[in-house]
Amino acid sequence: MEQHGQLDERELYVQCITKQLEEVDLLSSIYCTPGEMQIIDASVISDFNDFLNTPTAMPSSTLKAHLDYTIAVDVLHGKSKEKVEIRIELPNLYPLLENAIVTILSALLGKAKEVYLKREIEKFIETMDKSECYIFQVVSWLQDKLNSVIMRDASEFGPKQELMTEENENAVECERLWIYSHHIKSKKKRQEIQKEAHNLDLTGFSRPGKPGVICVEGTREQTQEFWRILKSMRWQHITICKSEVWLGKLQQRRRFEGFKEQIFCDDLDNEEGFMNMGLFMKYLEAHKSGYIKKELFGLA
Repeated sequence: MEQHGQLDERELYVQCITKQLEEVDLLSSIYCTPGEMQIIDASVISDFNDFLNTPTAMPSSTLKAHLDYTIAVDVLHGKSKEKVEIRIELPNLYPLLENAIVTILSALLGKAKEVYLKREIEKFIETMDKSECYIFQVVSWLQDKLNSVIMRDASEFGPKQELMTEENENAVECERLWIYSHHIKSKKKRQEIQKEAHNLDLTGFSRPGKPGVICVEGTREQTQEFWRILKSMRWQHITICKSEVWLGKLQQRRRFEGFKEQIFCDDLDNEEGFMNMGLFMKYLEAHKSGYIKKELFGLA
């Protein structure tokens, strides 16, 4: 964050959005076969251009969504080639301040390999030069990686006690998502967040105000559905700061009981204002999650 401290908010967004649009143009020329590259919501491109072409426009009023797209690549499966879809989700401040979220869901992989690839993708992205976009490098690296991963036996991935001795029928793929938002003030959103978390049987908490923080834990299917619903709401800025995935018993690894809204303010009437960081840190430490302060706020 410090290296971009001299930029005002609009200029920072202008740089990131410009880079994203240039990257999409480049990728569209590379993955130009029909069906090879698909932009999830084409209206986002129009919103981006409106923002760039209107000097007085601010991110909060113009940028209503993120740029998401998929790229289908060929992989070898036996003697034939099959398509694997790579999903790319770009927070508005990618690449300068936020990392791209790259995921692969394919019947050719299975849970163990998906978890392995997710970790490997995150590690690879951490090595990238964040001053420039890097999706082409990630996709190219994945094409090479996918063929070898698909060919290998699932038993080679992850701890043996998780992958080889699944005697417990309750062992499932679980996830804890840490989500950061510029703010959560709308009462309707706050009610919707709690309703969807309860409907999906998720545990965790939501902290309204500025900034907004949400943590949900449950099966990966449930947490990803929650994220899909959450993203569909209108946000100035929202992103996944960290995803923690494991294979095993959900109840043994839960850190929260139920899902509750937590204010973390000395003055309860100030629930939509800035949080008391000391109270928040105590809460995280009490739930064995003090390490997340670095991902959320850049604090050591």
